[in-house]
Amino acid sequence: MSVKDFMHYIQMVDEHVITSTTDLKGNITSVSKAFCEISGYSEKELIGKSHNVVRHPDMPKSLYDDLWNTIKQGKPWSGEVKNLKKNGGYYWVKVHVSPNFDPLGNMTGYTAVRQDVTDHKKVEQMMLTDEMTQLYNRRYYNQTLRPYIDKHHAEGCWIGYLMIDADNFKKYNDTYGHQAGDDVLWEISQSLTDVFHSANDVVFRLGGEEFCVIYLAPNPAELRQRADQARQHLQDKHIEHSGNPPFHCVTLSMGLMELDPAQQYVGEEIYKYADEALYRAKQNGRNQIEVVESAADDVEFF
Repeated sequence: MSVKDFMHYIQMVDEHVITSTTDLKGNITSVSKAFCEISGYSEKELIGKSHNVVRHPDMPKSLYDDLWNTIKQGKPWSGEVKNLKKNGGYYWVKVHVSPNFDPLGNMTGYTAVRQDVTDHKKVEQMMLTDEMTQLYNRRYYNQTLRPYIDKHHAEGCWIGYLMIDADNFKKYNDTYGHQAGDDVLWEISQSLTDVFHSANDVVFRLGGEEFCVIYLAPNPAELRQRADQARQHLQDKHIEHSGNPPFHCVTLSMGLMELDPAQQYVGEEIYKYADEALYRAKQNGRNQIEVVESAADDVEFF
């Protein structure tokens, strides 16, 4: 390759590939024009700064902890990251971060190469989220449940499978109207995501007033504690509901199945037993949680 061709190649990479390099502390030492264009920052504004300047608040701290724990060991890291533009907008990138080494094998910094996947993520969001609440929908639930259980049980985690239903919701619609009912579904979704906002918490709207959450905890007691926190969080909003005595506000009934990492579970049975527990919660007075314990004799395993 001639010098002219090489310089043309470097220019093409600079203009079309979203790249950056940092020192060992994560301070930016170089950025491509493509990085500046997509982020809205100039090279001068970025050099010497941390990548936190484009960190979006939607991204969990655990993702960055995993990234740094990986690359500090001299290993590459890949993932999808939502970034913040200078003007307050956002963009999604598929990013690959690799450590840099000097000739003696000493790590000197890191190089990140990114691919803009914003349009792909927008289409994915439309397909996998509920339009009204912006929670994940049943399609995503069907895709996610088995891989989620397999992954986290392999890591030795307890999983909470929480079925949720709004109490006397038909009466709410009949009394206050369907628009008010839609507003309540939005309030429920926001309340659930206020409580279940960790990186491994996934909240779904399965249909109507039925919701589901899958989440992690180190033990069954904490699974129950987090579920009750979500129940109480909505009740504390005191959303008027005259047709839901004795509370007279919008409340939730819940069925919780505790998935022991030492056991293997049939996906359909998880839903069945959690749903039966939810039914018991309603029969026993609503605004409460019924638990399917992992050691129950009638729970079917593989």
